[in-house]
Amino acid sequence: MKTEEKQKEDKAEIITTAAQKRFGLYGVEKTSMQEIANDLRMSKASLYYYFPDKESLYKSVISREHDEFLRILHEEIGHISDPAASLRKYSLSRISYFRKLMNLSRLRLASYDQVKPVIADLLRDFREEEKKTVIQILEKGISETLFNVDDTYKTATLFLDILRGQSNLLLSGKDLLVIDEAEFSMLYSKVNDIVDIFIKGLMYK
Repeated sequence: MKTEEKQKEDKAEIITTAAQKRFGLYGVEKTSMQEIANDLRMSKASLYYYFPDKESLYKSVISREHDEFLRILHEEIGHISDPAASLRKYSLSRISYFRKLMNLSRLRLASYDQVKPVIADLLRDFREEEKKTVIQILEKGISETLFNVDDTYKTATLFLDILRGQSNLLLSGKDLLVIDEAEFSMLYSKVNDIVDIFIKGLMYK
């Protein structure tokens, strides 16, 4: 028999799945806890037993998205032998993930500012995981005498800051944080060019 704690974890997973689907269809702002409870055929009071508010449920969804992104990315990179190709794959996959996350949320800037403190620790942990991934790619390039890098942590941090800057620039001035097809294509092209320049700078001359 499952323990009470395990049953609670399983139920929380089911709720997170339902919220993920509804957020994907309507966005966080246009989704209510009552609607999620209705989808699961449970009372709103029961839903609040597992998640005290919509922000904590949103955090659970984002955590799942982060974990899924990193899992798929590591699987894909694991099949790429060339470190330069791995770095490109990571960068472009990250942009696709970023778009998915923004469109999943569909938050207005004012609402995002309210939600951000709730997921701040999650974002911080995710960024550290990102750095570890990029550092591993750089170290592989160094071991194969492909990359000339003195400080992998500093280089990975700079690289990610540049990528993040492009994403933030795209969203600056927007009220609704959604990325359309044209904006995604422009961002994808810019990141591809940045990766080209960055890889050339890493190579042994």
